[in-house]
Amino acid sequence: MARYTVFLHHPLDQRETDPERLAALMAEHDAHGRELVDEGVMIFGSPLEDPDASTSIRADSIVDGPFVEVNEIIVGFYVIEVPDLDAAIAVARRNPIIRHGGGVEVRPMPDDAGPGVHGGVDA
Repeated sequence: MARYTVFLHHPLDQRETDPERLAALMAEHDAHGRELVDEGVMIFGSPLEDPDASTSIRADSIVDGPFVEVNEIIVGFYVIEVPDLDAAIAVARRNPIIRHGGGVEVRPMPDDAGPGVHGGVDA
């Protein structure tokens, strides 16, 4: 089985501010995550805090907030284990963020993503 990280991104200028609407959107994402766990394909997933909470580190500086200007932000990710890229794309296409104006990026993980050189963790 191959592992893929699915990054969830959303336009920065389309942040949901209504608490009820946000709760409904998050409930939809939670249900989707439970589906993937029940199917046995999701290894791990998590939403991310707003980019304002990030710290960027470069060779000569440490900067609060995102390092680059962007119009879309990564809002979460999950790691899946499926037979191949086609299966990963099929799983990722079901993510509700696509219907909410965002999108996903599917990125393969190295076959040797265990502890060591790549910094992976055995599941």
